[in-house]
Amino acid sequence: MKVVDFNKIESKERYKLMAGNIIPRPVAWIVTENNGIINIAPFSYFTGVSSKPPLLMVSIGRNKKGLDEPKDTFKNIKKTEKASVCLVPLEMVEIMDKTGEVLPAGESEAEKFGIELERIDENFPPVIKGCKRAFLTTLYGTFENEEMATVPFFLKIEKMIMDGEFEPVARVGKGYAKLCDIEK
Repeated sequence: MKVVDFNKIESKERYKLMAGNIIPRPVAWIVTENNGIINIAPFSYFTGVSSKPPLLMVSIGRNKKGLDEPKDTFKNIKKTEKASVCLVPLEMVEIMDKTGEVLPAGESEAEKFGIELERIDENFPPVIKGCKRAFLTTLYGTFENEEMATVPFFLKIEKMIMDGEFEPVARVGKGYAKLCDIEK
């Protein structure tokens, strides 16, 4: 048996161990809007945390390039206090993965990758067309601590969008997986 002391390893190694062993993790494809610019980004540190009030939690970190600048999703939710959280269907995994690319400020993933959007409610950012499940959310709160590399955002579900059958995508380590039934 091997015991890993998380206090004695680098942050990158802790992330690899957590991401490879806390599985599967659902993928939140988050749409935010700021000054008319649509931002779309995938997050796999995401889960439901409460049904009363109905809360989701997504952990948002810094840009991949190691910049001190927070991600656009972080800035947009803090400013507008709204986000549309889409769950990724199997047929959209490839395009979803591309939206993890760091783009220059002011450039929209929707425009760059040709992602169609649908505005369900004028009070929230649009949802990604083709996603069978989405949550329209408002910022409930954050838990910010200067030693944390990521900040947990608690988003209150105001409305849920459902359209037909749905087979979700999960993150497993560096890859993606679909869920399957286990026969008893």
